Amino acid sequence: MKQILRGALLSFGFSCTLQAYAVDFSAGLNFDGLFDNREYKNDMLPQTIYGMRLMPELRVSDGSHSLTGGVSGIWEFGAGSQPDPDVILYYGYGGGKWSSLFGSIPRKRLQRQLPDCMLYDSIAFFEPTIKGTVVQYSGSMLQAEFYCNWLSRQTQTQREAFRLVSDGFAGRDGAFLSGGWFIALTHFAKSKERGHYIYEQLQANPYVRLDFRNMLPDCLSLQAQVGLMANIQRLRAHDYWDTPMGVLAGLEASWKSLKLHSTVYSGKPLLPYLNDGEAGMRFHRSDPFYNHTSFCRTGLEYTFITDSAVNFSFCWDVNFTPDSPVHNRQLIKLTYDFDFK
Repeated sequence: MKQILRGALLSFGFSCTLQAYAVDFSAGLNFDGLFDNREYKNDMLPQTIYGMRLMPELRVSDGSHSLTGGVSGIWEFGAGSQPDPDVILYYGYGGGKWSSLFGSIPRKRLQRQLPDCMLYDSIAFFEPTIKGTVVQYSGSMLQAEFYCNWLSRQTQTQREAFRLVSDGFAGRDGAFLSGGWFIALTHFAKSKERGHYIYEQLQANPYVRLDFRNMLPDCLSLQAQVGLMANIQRLRAHDYWDTPMGVLAGLEASWKSLKLHSTVYSGKPLLPYLNDGEAGMRFHRSDPFYNHTSFCRTGLEYTFITDSAVNFSFCWDVNFTPDSPVHNRQLIKLTYDFDFK
C-alpha cells in the first residue's frame, strides 16, 4: 500500500512539474500494410513481400524543444523469423524557418523521400528510420535539408558505413516552373579483417519540374520532371573512378482517383558493383532497374480510400528493359497515419 501511495504521489508531482513548465504530451501512430508482388524476368529477381509495419510514438514538447520515443515493428507474413523491433528516439528543436532532429528518426519526418534511383523501396520499408542528425530549412521559396544516416559501426566483421544526403526544392507550390535536387554520398568502409577494401559513391539528381495543374480543371492534374542522374563511384583498390550518368524523366497525370505515372531512364548502368559480393545492394542501395542502359516504368494506380489519415490504393506497374520480357508488379498499400497534433 505504501508503494502504491508513493508511486501516486511521484506521478502527481511529476505531472505538476510538467504543467509548471508548460510541457505538452502528444501521440502519433503510423501503420503500413502492403502486398508487393514483383513478377520480374531475367536478371531482375522476382519477389513477393506481404506484411505490415507499425510505428507508435509519444512526444513531450515545450514548443521549441521536444523528445519523441517509440518503436517500429515489422511483420512479414510467412517469414521464418521477424526482424527485431527498431527503437525510435529523437530530440527535436524548431525555431522559425530552421529545425533539427537528432537520434533514431522516422523517415516520414524528412521533407522529401529519396527517389528509387538512390533508395530501393524495399530497403526503405525495412529500414524506416534515420540513425543520425537531420537539419531542415523551410522558407516560402525554398525547402532544403541535410542529414547523416549512420548505417553500421566498424567491428571485426562489420563495415563502417554511412550516408550523407542533401535534398531541396525551389519554387512555390503550384508554380509552373520549379526545380530541386537530391545528392547522396555513401561511404562503405572496411571491417577490421584484412583483405577488404573501401567503396565510395556520390549520386546527384538535379531536376526541373513543370506543373500544369493551374491550367487544368480541378479534377485533373499533370506534372512532368526531367533531370540528370549521375553516379561517381570507386573501389579504392583501383586507381580510377566509374562515372556513369544518364537522363532521368518522369510524368504523372491524375483524374479523380485514377493516377498514371511513368519513369524513364536512359544512359549508362548506374550500379557497377551490384554483382560484387563485397558491395552489392548493401553499398548501392538503389533500385536494380537502374543497372540497365535504359528502362521505362509505367504504372496505373487507383485509390479506393483517401483522407487526412487513411490511404488505400492498388497499383499495377509494367517495367521495360532491353532484351527482356515485360516485368510486372502488383502493389496494394494501406496506410494509416495519425500524426502529432
